[in-house]
Amino acid sequence: MTSPASQSATSTATSAADFLIASGISKRFAVTQALDNVSVSFRAGEVHALMGENGAGKSTLGKVISGLHKQDSGTVTIAGHTLNPGSLDDAFRAGIRIVHQELAQCPNLTVAENLSLHHIPRNGLGLVDYSAMNERAARLVHTLDDGIDVRAELGTLTAGRRQIVQIASSLDAAVPAGASPPRVIVFDEPTSSLSLHETSRLLQIIRKLAADGLTCIYVSHRMSEIFEVCDRVSVLRDGKFVATNVIKEINEPILVEQMIGRRIEAVAKRTPPPAAPVPALRVANLVSAGKLNSVGFEVHPGEILGVGGLVGSGRSELLDAVFGLDPSANGEIIVNGQRLASLGPRAAMATGMGYVPEDRRLQGLFFDLGIDENIVLPFMRRLAAGIGLRRFGSERALVGGKMTEFRVKAASPASRPGELSGGNQQKLLLARWMGRDTKVLLLDEPTRGIDIGTKTEVYKLIRAAADAGVAVVVVSSEMPELLSLSDRLIVMNQGTVAGELRGDDMTQTNILRLATQGH
Repeated sequence: MTSPASQSATSTATSAADFLIASGISKRFAVTQALDNVSVSFRAGEVHALMGENGAGKSTLGKVISGLHKQDSGTVTIAGHTLNPGSLDDAFRAGIRIVHQELAQCPNLTVAENLSLHHIPRNGLGLVDYSAMNERAARLVHTLDDGIDVRAELGTLTAGRRQIVQIASSLDAAVPAGASPPRVIVFDEPTSSLSLHETSRLLQIIRKLAADGLTCIYVSHRMSEIFEVCDRVSVLRDGKFVATNVIKEINEPILVEQMIGRRIEAVAKRTPPPAAPVPALRVANLVSAGKLNSVGFEVHPGEILGVGGLVGSGRSELLDAVFGLDPSANGEIIVNGQRLASLGPRAAMATGMGYVPEDRRLQGLFFDLGIDENIVLPFMRRLAAGIGLRRFGSERALVGGKMTEFRVKAASPASRPGELSGGNQQKLLLARWMGRDTKVLLLDEPTRGIDIGTKTEVYKLIRAAADAGVAVVVVSSEMPELLSLSDRLIVMNQGTVAGELRGDDMTQTNILRLATQGH
């Protein structure tokens, strides 16, 4: 009997309509078999999703197609031309581009310079024509966000706007002689740092690109986006091909079952505890020039406080300031009745505060250290012997327990974060900060880059932490996630708290109303 999870699967056999064909692709990293004889075909003018759990091989397949990874076996063919394995130049000349989940840019260069790395305009004297460069950059990036100054250094932009610039770079039709304009674009989690408005605009652009004949390969964990923008979806699980489905012929429960091999039970919304006499975290008059304007709020033990707002509203800046990462911030922060004498990460950590930042590459993980040291680094002093010597046995026990509890998939505890998938990197950050000594937990986009199965597990972990008495503050761009997790909500708008929502008032409409008033 055919299982429900395979009823919508279509054949992987190629047809005349297939424009890009990945055939028999296998790829191993050390002991990890990332792809195992995977064959998927893509058509011109379609948006084709790649889905699966973290570590399923989605991003690896996208990187093989774009020439960033050299496969161990198999071929990638575009319009009858077989690409040289692992050749980024060959893929680029063939018209294949990739928009990375992690920002692959030069933050010390301007936006326009980043957009011209493949094609630098020059004047009659052979010098760089900055005027032409800026004009072309503006045409590209302003189709996505007309508020970006193309002459500004990229590093001064928010993470969301840096992602928009990276997306704009893939749309550049100006290419060196002998190369094809964009014909295939691999989007690897392109909306993970975008607001609802930016996401909606990007999805419209992707549909237009497909209508113009481009092949768009869309890697995302966001189900709503898959069903909104994609024509077909191919599912991978544990590095193996599972099925290709026509979006109109499948629903979310079947797609989830294909991805994780089981059905997911809905998690009931928790009942918040009664407010404790003393807040676990109290913030008052928190200011930071150009970022925050007299922000104040409270979170009680066992409570999950959600923080909503648009990208650039001050959500991430708020958590940075509370944890002491913003040297220009001033204000009053009280943890369990104890006022912090100074604002800084050391003082915050000493009170039992933990922080999972939005950008795991720039703010969260140490990529030159192993998984083990990434986990124990904040706790080495506590684990050390009386004279300050490291207790490696205690560290190994902590790391082993964390990797098991958070299901961090890695070759060994000594593996470096760069060897992990994006989702496993995020779980590594969560494993670091969610522990028995944590009293206040700040989470900025805690499920960014995490598959739906792991999301459910993370939600349970966050709720379990709150049930154990931890005060949790959650920033999320996904309003259904925010509404599901939060006991209470505050909404940021232009660096200040625009309002607070409780009970039945916690709706997407009210969040958007507060987030957009005055815009």
